[in-house]
Amino acid sequence: MPSSPVFNSKGRFSSDSTALHTPSQISHDGASMHGDNAPEETETILSVSGMTCASCVNGIERHISSMDGVSSIKVDLMTAQATVCHVGQLVTVDILRAAIEEMGFDASVLSSTIRHNKNSAAANSAALISGEQPVESWFNVEGMTCGSCVATITALLSELPGVVNADVQLLTAQAMVKHRPRDIGVREIADALSSARYQTTPLNTGSADGAFAGDPSAVALQNLQKHRRQAAIRFAWSLLFSIPMLIISMIIDMALPESNPTAKLFHRKVFQHYSVSIICIFFIATAAQIILGAYFYNHAFKSLFRAKTANMDVLIALGTTAAYVGSIVSVTLQKGDGEQFFETAVFLMTFVLLGRWLEAIAKGRTVSAVEALVKMQPDEALLVRVQPDQAQPVLEPINTRQIQLGDLLQVNNGMRVPCDGVITRGQTDIDESLLTGESVPVVKSEGSAVTGGTLNISQSIQMRATAINESSTLSRIVRLVREAQSSKPHIQEVADRVASRFVPFVVLAALIVFIAWIAAGAAGAVRRQWLDSKQAMGGFGSSGMDGNGHGQEPMAYGIFALLNAISVLVIACPCALGLAAPTAIMVGTGMAARFGILVKGGGATMEAASKIDVVAFDKTGTLTMGKPAVVDSYMDESLDARATGFSAWLNACVLELESLSSHPLAAAICAYIREHRPADAAALPSQLLEHMELPGRGMRATVQIPAEFVSALGWPATATSARILVGKDAWVKDEGSAMSTPLEMRSRWSDNGYTPVAVALVPIVPALSGSVIAAFALADQVRPEARDVVGKLKQRGIEVWMISGDHPAAANAIARELGIDHVMAGVLPEQKSEVVRSLQQRGRSSTSDLQLMSTSAAENTMVNSPDFSKRPATLAEMSAEPLGSRLARWMPRFGRLSASATKYHPYAKVAMVGDGVNDAPALAQADVGIAVGSGTAAAMETAPALLMRPSLYSLLTFLDLSRTVFRRVKLNFVWASVYNIVCIPIAAGILYPAVNRGLPPVIAGLLMIASSLTVMASSLSLKLYRERKY
Repeated sequence: MPSSPVFNSKGRFSSDSTALHTPSQISHDGASMHGDNAPEETETILSVSGMTCASCVNGIERHISSMDGVSSIKVDLMTAQATVCHVGQLVTVDILRAAIEEMGFDASVLSSTIRHNKNSAAANSAALISGEQPVESWFNVEGMTCGSCVATITALLSELPGVVNADVQLLTAQAMVKHRPRDIGVREIADALSSARYQTTPLNTGSADGAFAGDPSAVALQNLQKHRRQAAIRFAWSLLFSIPMLIISMIIDMALPESNPTAKLFHRKVFQHYSVSIICIFFIATAAQIILGAYFYNHAFKSLFRAKTANMDVLIALGTTAAYVGSIVSVTLQKGDGEQFFETAVFLMTFVLLGRWLEAIAKGRTVSAVEALVKMQPDEALLVRVQPDQAQPVLEPINTRQIQLGDLLQVNNGMRVPCDGVITRGQTDIDESLLTGESVPVVKSEGSAVTGGTLNISQSIQMRATAINESSTLSRIVRLVREAQSSKPHIQEVADRVASRFVPFVVLAALIVFIAWIAAGAAGAVRRQWLDSKQAMGGFGSSGMDGNGHGQEPMAYGIFALLNAISVLVIACPCALGLAAPTAIMVGTGMAARFGILVKGGGATMEAASKIDVVAFDKTGTLTMGKPAVVDSYMDESLDARATGFSAWLNACVLELESLSSHPLAAAICAYIREHRPADAAALPSQLLEHMELPGRGMRATVQIPAEFVSALGWPATATSARILVGKDAWVKDEGSAMSTPLEMRSRWSDNGYTPVAVALVPIVPALSGSVIAAFALADQVRPEARDVVGKLKQRGIEVWMISGDHPAAANAIARELGIDHVMAGVLPEQKSEVVRSLQQRGRSSTSDLQLMSTSAAENTMVNSPDFSKRPATLAEMSAEPLGSRLARWMPRFGRLSASATKYHPYAKVAMVGDGVNDAPALAQADVGIAVGSGTAAAMETAPALLMRPSLYSLLTFLDLSRTVFRRVKLNFVWASVYNIVCIPIAAGILYPAVNRGLPPVIAGLLMIASSLTVMASSLSLKLYRERKY
């Protein structure tokens, strides 16, 4: 059981690793995990602005990953961030930032931390939480005038306990201090410098520019808000050009009759052969091409010549430029009477900017889960200061970034808990719904742990801070959700590769379309009605009438070919392909977090969870509560018949003795006795003289026996004292006690896998032996929802296994109760990964033959095993047997299915569900590792998915949500693919022979925007998902 946090006499938090981890979770042998000369990897998170589609993402990933010293890079288009793992000695942070900026994107460093070996992740997380891991804090330092001041402050900081390094900057009047929060906090550092006459104030973050600049999640939200504002401004500017263009080209030139005075005014020739309308349209289009087009030209240039890739901006720039230049050429060559389509370029840019704005709004909604988590962190806290000269403590408001480990804080009614801590005074109700998804408030009293960001809804309390800032549970959850939302499933990687080659393909297709229509026009294959702009281009273009109301000549087939090529350029949409997966995954992981499910592996984990064939459960702490309880008991009733009150006296002795032990079995026995002891038990107090706990055996004590009980036991009158033994059967027998528990009861306990605890009295008289006069049967309590969960998994066609380290009798008893047909028992924690691997390699069958490959829980035997007679009888013998031979015996055709299987899958997707404590190898080996925990650091670092609620129903929700998300991802991909496959030929003019009409570039642009918005709307509709009630 985890121990409580410890505080020293000064209130400073004292680290106790057992508070969050068991010894097995933390390895202290650094040499075994890291090579002495192995270079340390650094994980750097950068904010990257200027990305528009998957092509930008692929370009950055391809360029940065090719650099020596970079092991991996992950770029997230939605949050505009890049996470790079690199060797700091080979590639510095400045080199990374410069490399991204050289590609034409703006980059800034958000954080850079040493990336520890995965095997020590739990240990590193424990060090961060306990304050042993150094952190960087920034301070404003006033009063520095020269280099001497810098040297003085540096020396002063170096002398402070817990300060690892200090960097004082004279020009910026700031100091960066690397310190261990366990030993010294930010306020103490500021006070030390202020006492030296340098007025010092801590900055709000771990970076030099303050205002949450170092928090990647907060920065991601700020970037989205900034992008949304910029997109709205660009769209507003575009309206200044598109509205006048609409009035002149569509209303005046096309809708008004020639007799209208306004139409006459705009159709009058004023400059050589050019009308007022043409001149106005030309200047509007030119201004729009310069002002609005600069945005697209800039990004297209950076994409082509710096990022060495082609994105959506390249297509827009080509399309609008072709429309603008083509209009100039057409009007100039035909002296003002030619076909013009200046409005096409203006309307295209307006519609694209409208789409970018709506897309930015939709992106903001997809990250609403992260935004809700970030907003849960309060800005201020109330520090309780005890003044020596004042009777009452003083409440001082401070920024939550200035909280130190061990601080005494007050949380009033209606306030959010500022950090993780332990309540020291008061009792209240805490709303933890945004962390666990449970709407019912949780009662918290003195000694209860509280989580930062949760809401205090009843009474004021005081608490001690045990985890602050980035080490708090809320910060770690936000980090995990952010990482999950940026991870890529396999299907998205395929789509990104397609999108990276999509733009060159579209440009080539447009060129082919242009040449093909030119050739068709030269061969006379283009009909006259196709060349009529009003019919062929769907009503967009010039009016088709001259200034006298007579029909114009049909457009040249070169212009006709150009318009079709422009339609192909602007209708093709790689953005829809690039957004199909990340938007759905971002909404899905956010919804999972709302239901108390942290999907650390993100899209890859949800993709695997949507295809699960086998779910393997650990037993203790997963299918069971992990807390033993007494399920049966035995008492020699003849003793009560001979001496009234004997059983009550014996229970009092056992209760007093077992209460001196911290063993879980002892606690369970004490709870049982308190619940079932007679009311008159207090009248017969026990008289224990001494006691001793023997690890692995039990408890022993000397007790004075009342005279009336001595005769009932059949002992001589001189035997007034005896040793009372509470422990294992074998130990009690070795101490000289005869086993008197009924054989039938002992056999039933053994068959059910119960743990027996014997109670014996051994007289302290030579030549007299004792006897077992009572016994308790203990078993781990099955989770109340476990059987229902197993049944629903079977209904979904998922095969259910139990992999346990317990003896087969105990494992099979639980399996029978829960309806699990496949059991692997007696497996050591490090061997569970081999069992999971065998389940994956053996594949999966849809027939019932699989039952021949496992332990039959119903028969408590291993059927279909030719060596059943040689099966090890004890758990020790089973553990000693090589796992390979056990697997070969338990799964007779290891790696293959039986020949009678009607449907064979060569590889089975396996999910391993454990408690995140001793299942790390199996969780890592499984396709989906799922930890059932309560947000502990060990569970967060171990498994790709974490169920925060203490209920297995969350597993069903996770699997169901994963399937729903990836059905939506596939739907998005189908829509994006079908859209391009169908619309590109239509834009090229394939429908002209059938309907004599084509697709105008402006309409093509609208369809392009609609494709991306449709994908976004499809993903956002996942927010309508509701958790099933079980």
